[in-house]
Amino acid sequence: MFWLFKCFFKINYKFLCYILLILFIIILLLILILIIKYIILYNFYIKKNICIKSSSIWYKNLIKLNTNNKFLLYKYKNNIFNFIYYNIGIPPVCFKKLWLITNNNELIKSLINDIKFSKKNIYIIFYIWEPGYLSNKIILELINASKRGVKCKIILDAIGSINFFNTNLSSLMTKQGIQIVKYLKFNLNNIIFERFDVRQHKKIVLIDNKIIYTGSMNLIDNSYFNKRSTLGIWIDLMIKIRSKLLGNIINIIFCYDWELQTGINILRKKIKFNNFNKTLNYNKCINWVQVITSGNGLPKNIIHRFLLNLIFSSKYRIIITTPYFIPSDYIIDAICTVSSKGIDVSIIIPEKNDNFITYWSSRFFFYDLITSGVKIYSFKGNFLHTKLILIDYNISILGTINFDFRSIWLNHEIALLIKSFFLNRKLFNILKKYMNFSELINLKIIKSKNFYERFLEKFFILFNPLL
Repeated sequence: MFWLFKCFFKINYKFLCYILLILFIIILLLILILIIKYIILYNFYIKKNICIKSSSIWYKNLIKLNTNNKFLLYKYKNNIFNFIYYNIGIPPVCFKKLWLITNNNELIKSLINDIKFSKKNIYIIFYIWEPGYLSNKIILELINASKRGVKCKIILDAIGSINFFNTNLSSLMTKQGIQIVKYLKFNLNNIIFERFDVRQHKKIVLIDNKIIYTGSMNLIDNSYFNKRSTLGIWIDLMIKIRSKLLGNIINIIFCYDWELQTGINILRKKIKFNNFNKTLNYNKCINWVQVITSGNGLPKNIIHRFLLNLIFSSKYRIIITTPYFIPSDYIIDAICTVSSKGIDVSIIIPEKNDNFITYWSSRFFFYDLITSGVKIYSFKGNFLHTKLILIDYNISILGTINFDFRSIWLNHEIALLIKSFFLNRKLFNILKKYMNFSELINLKIIKSKNFYERFLEKFFILFNPLL
């Protein structure tokens, strides 16, 4: 019997090898197809009919914001404010009160206090909600608010907040009347037919349609989170604004994202927007804020075009702070062009990075940038996660947008375009502190790279469309 088995095995050995080789080739082809699909395709996660429906709701409600706005458009003719207005329908609005928040614990304490005194609604969107310590206190305040009759709705990214969903906190909050949506769920169907790496990257808190938080911070307790992080403290910025008009705009954005995932329209049919001419005097308003956002149903290249317009709108100075610097060739060319014209351009990136591929890919661009006069600062110590652009002396962009392909082309992002001399003086001082803790990279450092470092830069830059 053993002899017969041995003969059979010898006869079919080559056949088995051929079968295994064919299976191996099929697997390689599938992987190649997936890579090509990820490079070429955008996000098809949301059904097209929902996108079309949401787009119509988006513009239908935003048009109410633009009543009697001719003076404003005339005042900002050929300006970056006009670009956002004409592309996604969001006008700039005036604000009076604004606060800068520089660490997560300060953010959590401020949120707890505002939630405690909330009366109508609390809408929250975060990429990462990390359970533990102070961040759990927010859950307790949300439960208390829900018991008081405050409508609490939360959108969390399915991948970014996976640790949150792996606990029983979600079910505990749901039982108390808090609605939680797991955004862009991951499943095997997404891998083959859709882009599962498209993420809900916005960070928004809206309380009673008048208190707004947004910026680069995730909802984590630094003292707890840093124990498990090898990057040290995450250095971020968050902004808090009190404005009813801005609150109405953020409300539309939240309801829009809610409908994209659930198919349910929670936006009130009649939104009462104040008439601009009655509530604002444009000649006296010195602080302006405008929202730029991206997502399904909105122009796919809106962030890319916005950044290009922003760079070319500068006259004196550009300072860019980003943890992930892997821009398109168009943005690199734009930065090099304005720098060669004499505009002072500085880019601050972290020395450490939580993504090995991103770390090496970003360094591929250093030579062209430095030879064009751009100053590149490598932030020492902790992980610099701030996403901030400062243009000249009174324009800043603060939010969730990174200078990488995923933020520019794929993810659901949000940022505030702010015109305020007072705020930008504060932001400039913060950026100067970043620079003081950084090393200025020069051509001598670039030319001293060894073969191994040059190879990694050139190899990983091939994966740019996936980053």
